[in-house]
Amino acid sequence: MRILGPINSGVGAGGAGVATNNATTTTQVVGCIAGIYVRYNDSCPATTDVTVKTVGTSPAIPSQTILTLTDANTPGLFLPRITPQDTAGADLIALTILEPITIADFVNVTMAQADDACSVDVWFLLE
Repeated sequence: MRILGPINSGVGAGGAGVATNNATTTTQVVGCIAGIYVRYNDSCPATTDVTVKTVGTSPAIPSQTILTLTDANTPGLFLPRITPQDTAGADLIALTILEPITIADFVNVTMAQADDACSVDVWFLLE
C-alpha cells in the first residue's frame, strides 16, 4: 500500500455557495484504489460538491468518475467500488463483493457550490 496526496482542489472562486475550482495531478496515478480520504478546508458549506475523476487524455481510457460527493462537508474515508463483468460484458450482479477501481491516468479533483475561501484535499490509498 502507498499514500498519494494531498491533492488540493485550489481555493474556490465565484461567490458564497457557488464557488468552484479544480486541480489535476502532475503525474499519473497508477494502482487499485483501496480508499480515498476527503478533507474540507475553511468551513465549506453543506452545499459543497466534490468530484474525483480520471482525466482520460489519450492514450488513457476515457475519463472515469471515481467518487462524487454531493451536498457534503464532512471529512471522511470513502471506499469506492465497482461491479465486475463477465467475459460477455454483463454485470456480475449476483456477486456480493464489489471490486476496487483500477486506474492508470492523471486525476482531477473538482470542488463546486462552495464558498470563496474553501478548498478540499484528497488522499488516495493505493494498492
